[in-house]
Amino acid sequence: MNLKFASAVAALAVTTLGFAAPVSAQNAEGVAAIVNDRVISTFDVRQRAMMLLMFANLQPTEELQQRARAQALRDLVDERLQIQEAAKFEINVTGDQIDRRMADMASRADRSLEQMVADLARSGISVGTLRSQIEAEIAWQRLISGMYGNRVRISEADVTETQERIAASARQPQYEMSEIFLPASTPQEAAEMEQGAMRLLEQMQQRQIPFPAVARQFSQSPSAATGGDLGWISATELAPELRPVAERLQPGQVSLPIRTSTGVYLLAMRNRRAGIPDGAATVVSLRQIVAPAARSSALERLRRRAEGCAQFEDGANGIQGASVIDLGQTVEAELSPAIRSRLQGVSVGAASEVVIDGEQANIVALCSREAGGSAIPDRQQIEDRLREAELSMLAERYLRDLRREATIITRQ
Repeated sequence: MNLKFASAVAALAVTTLGFAAPVSAQNAEGVAAIVNDRVISTFDVRQRAMMLLMFANLQPTEELQQRARAQALRDLVDERLQIQEAAKFEINVTGDQIDRRMADMASRADRSLEQMVADLARSGISVGTLRSQIEAEIAWQRLISGMYGNRVRISEADVTETQERIAASARQPQYEMSEIFLPASTPQEAAEMEQGAMRLLEQMQQRQIPFPAVARQFSQSPSAATGGDLGWISATELAPELRPVAERLQPGQVSLPIRTSTGVYLLAMRNRRAGIPDGAATVVSLRQIVAPAARSSALERLRRRAEGCAQFEDGANGIQGASVIDLGQTVEAELSPAIRSRLQGVSVGAASEVVIDGEQANIVALCSREAGGSAIPDRQQIEDRLREAELSMLAERYLRDLRREATIITRQ
């Protein structure tokens, strides 16, 4: 632990004496839950709930405190399971790792570490509450990365299909949006979440609290980590229940709670734009693979088997006398009629038919096609997005299995 952080923690230890319950009082607290014989006290739950409200800058009304305690209990149960599972794989989180994560949190909030520690103290929150949350977060991330990181494979075909789907939907209206999602699996839960979302909305409006601050603390979707940011998405990418609401929202507006089949949403419209017109320029990236005419059959096999320009380049290395020519990026409409004709019907990641010209044979591989330029994410961005979504799904499934197999007794 560095001296700067140590002094901040020491200051917190002194200032919290008037707020946090002493150790003897904590020991006298009731039991909120038991997770595989590990106790979560009512003190733990209250501390976490207070921290949720503090970081979201929400007024701790009685109703919001109740909802914050319910979420705090769910979060603490999950974190106990995550820590227990990480321990089975001997994953240990050091104090220095926690310190660095805390410093990053303070920096993102435009605060110094000392200021963030002082904020906790003023709210009567033990620094150990935040450190425990961060410890579970780091341990779980390392476990998921180690278990699934090398197993998640995003194929060129997956990227191509996604890019083409996004390019097609880019002709629809585009929204730059943020979300808060509260899951619900029964009508009763949906009604409760709808009321909770309404309270959050009222607090944001009354106290002018930024939408991202509330999303980070209360949203249960993967976007919570980025303050609910969904980036630019098309109307067709939204759930059917959300589309008519998005159509009416103007920049700067936040929706009323919206029920869907999976839970309740609040949507914040940051910006909007019309879809890309049909005549918009389409930019393509091309590679030409050239080989001796005598190797045309090998070139044909490569054309049929390869998916994506990386595989075309690798495959060309196995063909005697073959070479790869990078034709770069160009507006599709500016290609020669001969090349446009050869690429007609060719999907991204595939190649044109083999053409023999004298002593040489060649194919043209279509590496990417981007309608409207920056409106369409590049292949690396799409691959990263798909990998993150896959890891998130695997992590949620893993945690769901842990919940199912655990002995969890709640008393709150």
